[in-house]
Amino acid sequence: MRDGTGNWFRNQRIQNKIIFIYFPLVFIPLLLLGVLSYQINTEAIIAKTKKNMQDESRLITTRIDTIVANAESFANNAMLDLNKEVELKTPETPDELGGSQPLSEDHALRSRIENKLDFAQLIFREVESAVFVDRYGNVYTTDAELTQGTAEALVSAMFREVQASNGIMKWFPMERRDYWVMNKEKAVLTVGKKILDTETMDTLGYLFVNVSEKTLSSVYHPVGPSQATGYYIADERGVVISSSDESRILQPLESERKAEIYSENAVLKETKDANGSKVLLMATPFGQTGWKLVNEVALRDLTRESRQVSRIILIVGGLCLLFALVGAIVLSRAIATPIISLAKHVGRIRDENIDRPVEVNSRDEIGILGSGLNIMLGRVNDLLVKVKEEQQLKREYEFALVQNQIKPHFFYNTLDLIYVLCKSGENEEAGKATKALADFYRIALSNGKEIITVREEARNLESYLYIQSARYSDLFDFRIDIPSELLNCAIPKLTLQPLVENAIYHGLKEKGSFGHIRVTGWRGIDRIVLSVSDDGVGFPQEEFDRWRDGKPENNSFGLKSVDERIKLYFGDRFGLRIRSAAGEGSEVTVEIPLTNGEREHV
Repeated sequence: MRDGTGNWFRNQRIQNKIIFIYFPLVFIPLLLLGVLSYQINTEAIIAKTKKNMQDESRLITTRIDTIVANAESFANNAMLDLNKEVELKTPETPDELGGSQPLSEDHALRSRIENKLDFAQLIFREVESAVFVDRYGNVYTTDAELTQGTAEALVSAMFREVQASNGIMKWFPMERRDYWVMNKEKAVLTVGKKILDTETMDTLGYLFVNVSEKTLSSVYHPVGPSQATGYYIADERGVVISSSDESRILQPLESERKAEIYSENAVLKETKDANGSKVLLMATPFGQTGWKLVNEVALRDLTRESRQVSRIILIVGGLCLLFALVGAIVLSRAIATPIISLAKHVGRIRDENIDRPVEVNSRDEIGILGSGLNIMLGRVNDLLVKVKEEQQLKREYEFALVQNQIKPHFFYNTLDLIYVLCKSGENEEAGKATKALADFYRIALSNGKEIITVREEARNLESYLYIQSARYSDLFDFRIDIPSELLNCAIPKLTLQPLVENAIYHGLKEKGSFGHIRVTGWRGIDRIVLSVSDDGVGFPQEEFDRWRDGKPENNSFGLKSVDERIKLYFGDRFGLRIRSAAGEGSEVTVEIPLTNGEREHV
């Protein structure tokens, strides 16, 4: 079936093929763009919202902790100020008052105490109201409205708990009550403290500080585009004690939501609300024991803008798709006809000689294509001729290389050397020379390989130099110093040996004194450089000029062969470089590309 579909497509007209290919190329990217943009944007918004929720939660909890701390500071400052009132430290019974006016009738004392409470409230603005009850039951407030329900308050459990305390702060849960509050309909958070004489530790009275729930909820800020539920605070009972939604205040949490909030110390996850909608839930512990700041953000609200963007992309994509379809039809008709004509010309070229040019009858893109094809055909012909010439030249140099590999005179001279060493009783040196000769020819032949590693080339050169130094022990010495990092690089075989041979026979033998040959190497940016230097007589100036002009003499055939062979393998950017000074010596460097030793050729 797959072959049948392929054949059907191949048999379609060019116009239809363009439409069949062009349509998916437009439709699929637009579809993927809409889907991926929605997913990526949604994930980015959720991740950003999580980060914002964490950051804002830290700010909110810090501000709420500050509100709670300020309420306690209010109580502590009030205790210090009340300790300065001597009248509060008077005897406890009216008989001990010495006929003086009772505290309840001391308007000056009342004014001072209430002024102190008012002043403290100015400093700590988070405190909504405060009530002080002295040990005689006299009530002092920051507002006259607070005196309502005093009789009920003096017998309440809250008052009794503060009476029974030892002077430490006593926090009471958020509640609505009928006494000592500014508004019976509003929830307040109250802290109570027994006021003690700091010198005698006698009880001076009882202080109650109220913090309105509105003060807590006023610090909430929305996160993201909108919020379904928003921030609220739940206590250890699972009761909402503060919320931007007043209807939730002092209402218990749903059992499932309570279990999620208190399942971990800190919660940040995606879950569902009571209606089954997905929400982003965060619960952060802080402040009073068991308190948690909770925030719920509906994911649908977060991704509203992403859905709008995706919807716009799909709408625009649909319109673009329609225009693309119309454009594909027009385009296919516009280009199919000249392409078919050009195809006929190409068919003739395939069946006939490539020397026959394509007929060009127009100056549009198809005409330019036909002209370019004609130029290409001309270049192909030129390249074919050049390839034939290069192949012929390569065979010639390979033949020269084979001749160079065989080198009968070197072989015979080495055998003579071995014979002399044996006759002289230097059997060990004769063995080394024999081994060097075998190693030389083993690498020189290399099972027909043209490219070997620098390591093998260096071994071949070492074998050759060992034999030559044994023959001409009073003529020169040598040193091969090629870095290990270059040893695995590729090099045409017998690249260095002709250079060394040239240095011996044309540089050092004519010097008349002992000389030195040094073979070194280093690594360039994209190439390796190998150098053969000697301190012989150097190149004659005339011969050096011929080499520089590309017209070396026959006695430089070995150098020319190496240079041309490198250029044949790697291009004209590589080859030999010669530096020479008459009477001082010469240096021949080989530059080849930096390649792996396993590479056969370029």
